[in-house]
Amino acid sequence: MTKHWLRGVLLGVSLALLLAGGVALAQGLTVTADKDCVECYPPTEMMTKINGVLPPDEYRVNLTVTGWDYDQLLCLRVYFNGELHNDMGCHIWPAGTDPIEQIFSLPCTMPPNNIQGLAEEIVTPAGYDVEDWYGEWGYCARQPDGAIACDSWFFAEVCELEEEFVPEPGSMILLGSGLAGLAGYATLRWRSRQ
Repeated sequence: MTKHWLRGVLLGVSLALLLAGGVALAQGLTVTADKDCVECYPPTEMMTKINGVLPPDEYRVNLTVTGWDYDQLLCLRVYFNGELHNDMGCHIWPAGTDPIEQIFSLPCTMPPNNIQGLAEEIVTPAGYDVEDWYGEWGYCARQPDGAIACDSWFFAEVCELEEEFVPEPGSMILLGSGLAGLAGYATLRWRSRQ
């Protein structure tokens, strides 16, 4: 019995990884950014945003949150280069408010009166140099039951020169590890029978 302890450990860990990966894939919470990269909008478009009109589509990222449990708090956060930039708090969103939509855009220069525009809960405080905010931005939603979803995009001077970054989803790694562990368990069991 004691000589088969490795098989038991391998089987237990593999099943735990498979379960964790399956739960991660089954959760309905999603966050989607409609672009991988966005540039600042030029000064000629600045007055349109101040007057309540969005800058052209190529200068903004539209963010969508869907699939949350209405009976739980939904917490939203914005990250910049891996650091928390803005905690937007946790709220109960009533049924029928799915999806939540947000907009991210930044002007290339600040207007003289420092008006922020339509996405003031996401954009940075007035008085910045736009170059300071080039980098990777992320938008995450989470719920107390452990459901979490994030998406990211780059804010850059020229998007065509940015290297596209596609992260490997953690849930797929969990599932793959679980399957590899089960294969190892089966191999150990098969060898012990010979």
